[in-house]
Amino acid sequence: MEANDNFTNFYLKDKSKQVICRTLKFYEDVLKDSGFMRVHRSHIVNLNYIKNYKKGKGGQVEMIDGTVVDVSATRKDELLNFFK
Repeated sequence: MEANDNFTNFYLKDKSKQVICRTLKFYEDVLKDSGFMRVHRSHIVNLNYIKNYKKGKGGQVEMIDGTVVDVSATRKDELLNFFK
């Protein structure tokens, strides 16, 4: 999911894109216990679809479809704890 002002872009498994009239914060709260994590102020990812993590200040996650998403430095530790 990607923030788009007061909308959220959903990138689905079949490579389609849906735009929903809700903020990313709304979905962060709804999906926090369902295998999704906010990794950046503008992105929430499905943890089951992460292919690998690239080190860096915050780093990046590569999704199984090849999409690369930045991870903020403040959310890096939370993400790495998921993999332990």
